[in-house]
Amino acid sequence: KGARDYYLHRERCIYCDLINQELEVKKRVVLESEHFAVITPFASRFPFETWILPKKHHCDFDRGVSGCENDLAQVLKAVLQKIKVGLNDPEYNYVIHSAPIRRHSKVSPEWKTIEEDYHWHIEVMPVLTRMAGFEKGTGFYICSIPPENTAEYLREVKVS
Repeated sequence: KGARDYYLHRERCIYCDLINQELEVKKRVVLESEHFAVITPFASRFPFETWILPKKHHCDFDRGVSGCENDLAQVLKAVLQKIKVGLNDPEYNYVIHSAPIRRHSKVSPEWKTIEEDYHWHIEVMPVLTRMAGFEKGTGFYICSIPPENTAEYLREVKVS
């Protein structure tokens, strides 16, 4: 919904804008490959939360990753190794965000711009803290480490 609202207001994809801005500023960029940008998001929910974003716009993971599978594998491996080495091998969760299946009978009639407004991506979240009462009660997250610091730290972690 947020991506759609942004698109309706600005007539462009919020994730494409985010990628362009982050690659220009570079403060929250962990690494970059030919096809992907890896960043720590501005409003991180968790310490060392990391997003893998394809540079080319596509709403679907399955079709959007086509032709870039090896690059994604190398990027994901590098990110997970940096987390393992740099953060003492924590547990982690990762989520692949992709547009929902759009069968004609199931498509929400008000969401006609999904192919233009949504951008598939992967979120990697090391399990370093626990949600406390404030987060559970409000739905707002408190992350005690600025994403610029976590990106800098992860950039400097050497992996083979």
